[in-house]
Amino acid sequence: MVDDVTGVILAGGASSRFGSNKALASHDGRPLISHAADTLEHLFAQRLLVTNTPETYAFLGWPSVADRFRGAGPLAGIHAALGAIATERAFVTGCDMPFLSESLVRRLAELAVGDCDVVVPCPGGRPEPLYAVYRRRCLPTIEAHLRRDERKIGLIFASLKVRRLEEDELLAMLPDLGTFLNVNRPTDLPGPRRG
Repeated sequence: MVDDVTGVILAGGASSRFGSNKALASHDGRPLISHAADTLEHLFAQRLLVTNTPETYAFLGWPSVADRFRGAGPLAGIHAALGAIATERAFVTGCDMPFLSESLVRRLAELAVGDCDVVVPCPGGRPEPLYAVYRRRCLPTIEAHLRRDERKIGLIFASLKVRRLEEDELLAMLPDLGTFLNVNRPTDLPGPRRG
């Protein structure tokens, strides 16, 4: 188990592009969210689900917390998580990423030390903020942005010490970038992952 890190899943999105609650969409015969949950259960003793409808996800058996800033998107979910965790760091992902890499998540947690506030992979040169480790000390910066109604996660990075893992570094650890697949529409649902 990874010490001093809480595994967090955000399950508060409106799923407007999907047309229904994508967290519950069937993938390999199970709800999509169960795939991310399984990976985090292998890695973290402490886990947290951020949702405003905890009854919907009671089947996971995870503790949950609601957004304090309702309707403010994933940044509000990260804020809620960092305000609720007992550990110093949190790995945060969405409910729509079925192929999380245990080895990459471990590496992100290892790198989130010292003066680093966030460790974020950047496939294709673009940060993947819902596949990242955040330190609890990011909370004041995030709250300040939310109070200004600045909801884009990338905006907080300018005020924090961010360790980016660029694509070449990612591909040295991974066979490909399939781990970053996220599901926004029903047509994004993949077939079973092999190998």
